[in-house]
Amino acid sequence: MLRKIIAIMLGKIVWFILKILGRQATVLPGRVARLIDRDILKKLSRNISEEIIVITGTNGKTTTSNMLAGILKEKGYRIVHNQAGANMLTGITTAFIKETDIKGRKKHHYAILETDEANVPLLLNEVKPRMILITNFFRDQLDRYGELDHTVRLIKESIKGKSLELVLNADDPMVAHLASDTGATAWYYGFSDTDYDSLESRESREGRYCIFCGHEISYRRYHYAQLGSFFCPKCGYHNPEPHFTGYDLSLQGGISLRINDLKITSSYQGFYNAYNILAAVAAAKLLGIENEVIEQAIKKYLPPSGRMETFIINGKPAVLVLVKNPTGLNQTLHTLQYDKRSKDVFFALNDNAADGRDVSWIWDADVEMINDINYKMVICSGKRSGDIAVRMKYAGVDSERIIIRTLLKEGIEEALRSEGETAYILSTYTALFACRDILQELQTSASAGEKGSKSLSAV
Repeated sequence: MLRKIIAIMLGKIVWFILKILGRQATVLPGRVARLIDRDILKKLSRNISEEIIVITGTNGKTTTSNMLAGILKEKGYRIVHNQAGANMLTGITTAFIKETDIKGRKKHHYAILETDEANVPLLLNEVKPRMILITNFFRDQLDRYGELDHTVRLIKESIKGKSLELVLNADDPMVAHLASDTGATAWYYGFSDTDYDSLESRESREGRYCIFCGHEISYRRYHYAQLGSFFCPKCGYHNPEPHFTGYDLSLQGGISLRINDLKITSSYQGFYNAYNILAAVAAAKLLGIENEVIEQAIKKYLPPSGRMETFIINGKPAVLVLVKNPTGLNQTLHTLQYDKRSKDVFFALNDNAADGRDVSWIWDADVEMINDINYKMVICSGKRSGDIAVRMKYAGVDSERIIIRTLLKEGIEEALRSEGETAYILSTYTALFACRDILQELQTSASAGEKGSKSLSAV
C-alpha cells in the first residue's frame, strides 16, 4: 500500500511540474510511478467499475478513442483516458495517475485506452479489458516494428485464450480474420457501397494475399487502400457481415452518414474519419449507449491535436494534420481534394525515432494527387525537408512552387503569407506538437493584434 501511494504521489508531482513548465506531461509521470511500483497500472485498473476498452490499429485509434470517450462523457460517465495519444505503458499509466486520488482508490466507470499495436501484448498482461477495438492494419515504420504480419501475429497470440470481445473492421482483410484465428467473440463494422468507391486502386495495399490460403485477394469495390468489398477466389474468405453498417455517406462540407438506424453528422472531414466515427459508434452501441446521446456527442466532437485541428490566423484558416504513413498521406490528400478553396501546403518531415528513421514511405504514397487540390505553394520543412521537396518535384509540382524552409516556424509563416485561401499544415509525429505550439502562438498574437486595432479605431 505504501509503495503504491509513493508511486502515485511522485507521479502527480512530476505531472504538476511538467505542466508548470509548459511541457507534455504524458509519459514521464507514468515512467516514474512504474519505477517505484511496477504493478501500479494493474492496481489502478482495478478501480474501473464497468469496463476497460482497448483501441488499437495503425490509423485512427486516437480519433476513435477520443470520439468514444466523448460519447461516454456525454452520457455522464467518469472515465480514464490517455487522451493525448501517449499510447505505450508509461503513457497509459500516466492517465491513471492523473485521474486517481493519492491513495489510488478513486473509482471510474470506464477506461478508454488507446495503445500502439506492438504494445497490445504488454498491455493485456496488466489490464483486463472487456473489449478490444481494431481500426485497421497498414504498413507503418518498418524499421521499428518490422513487417506487418509480425505485428498482426503478436496481437493474435496475445488475444488467444482471453475472455474478451473484439470489435473489428469488416472491410480490412488484415483485421477481419482475427476472430476465427483466436476464437474470440467478434462484432464487425463496415461500409456498404459509397459514391466514393472505385473499381480499381493504385494505392499501395497491405494484405494483398489471403491470410488463409495465400492466393491473391480480389475486390468488388475499393473504399481506399485495402479497405473494401473483398473475397478470395480460392478459399472463399470474404468480408464478414457487419453488425454495424455505414451507408448514405456524404463527405461534402463535413461527414454525414447513417449507421444502422442512426443519422450521424460531423464537421470532421475525410473517408478515414468516417471509419473512425463508425468504429466509435459501434463500440458505444455495444456498451448500451442510447442513439440520442451518440448523435449529440458526435455532432459536438472537436478534433484533438493534429487531427484536422483548425486555427485562424489573420483571417486565414490553417488546418493541422498528422501524416505518418502512405495510407494516411493518401487519405489526407483525398480530403484536400474535397476542399475547393485554393490552398498552401506545408509538409514537415522528420526522421526521429518516434517517426521511424526510414522516410522512403513518402515514395509509396500517391503524392501525385497533390496536382488535383488547387494548391498555390508547397512549403517543405523539418529535418528531411529536402527529401519531401524532391518527392514533390517528382510528383509533378512546379519547382517554382516548391519552397524549402527547414525551420518549422519559418515554414509555417511562409504558408500563411502565401496567397492561398487556406493553409494545410501536414506533419509527421515528432514535429506535430511543435507545429501546434507555433500555430497557437501565431493565432494568439494575431487575435491580440486585431483587438488592439479595434481599440485604436474606437479611440
